[in-house]
Amino acid sequence: MTQPKPFKLKRRPVFAIFRALIMRTFYRKPQVTVLEKIQQPCIFVSNHDAKRGPVVAELYLPVRTAKWGAYQMLCDYNTRRKYLRDIFYMKKQGMGRKLASFKAFFEAFFSLFIYRGMNFLPTYTDARLTKTINESVEVLKSGMSVFIFPEDSDGGYREVMQKFFPGFVMLAEAYYRKTGTDLPIYPVYYHAKRKKMVIGRPRFAHKLKEEGLDRNAIAEILKDDVNSLLFDYIKN
Repeated sequence: MTQPKPFKLKRRPVFAIFRALIMRTFYRKPQVTVLEKIQQPCIFVSNHDAKRGPVVAELYLPVRTAKWGAYQMLCDYNTRRKYLRDIFYMKKQGMGRKLASFKAFFEAFFSLFIYRGMNFLPTYTDARLTKTINESVEVLKSGMSVFIFPEDSDGGYREVMQKFFPGFVMLAEAYYRKTGTDLPIYPVYYHAKRKKMVIGRPRFAHKLKEEGLDRNAIAEILKDDVNSLLFDYIKN
């Protein structure tokens, strides 16, 4: 299997035109509610809402971010096609193989352009996650924030999330070790049907760690914060 090319944080003028003329046409602006002024750099953690969450965050979040995404989507065409067919459409969305194959065949042609344009950092489920964290620390040190979708979506994307993976906590820890700064971590919830996005009040991983909580417990707290935005602000 091929590997993604090295991540480069840069502006892409062709993508900016595509973003303004095409993406905004298909993804209309939701009602965006910010509960507390955003301090940058920071980490955002959010539900995924299938492919809609990352795109809407790119278009309408009030700050520019780099994002974590599956490394397969930043590899060659066949790797992207297989990931879209087998994982994204069939496993996570329960789509039949024929329809999933049809959609993945076409989407894989242009998905790399979109992923790079949205500044996606390749993420892994093994020891290579260290590389993602190190690259993310450099992004944060440059003053840009990082947007992460940590929900466990193996059983599909849920309206109420059941579990968050703690990779974002590891990132906050790494940034603290290198800079001495306890980054704010903002919970975010996006609901496509209700056309709402809410950015909640931040938590601070080092502070929670000093209170005796481990990574998984901190991830659980942020998961609950994101779900609370659904019930307190989206459905109300």
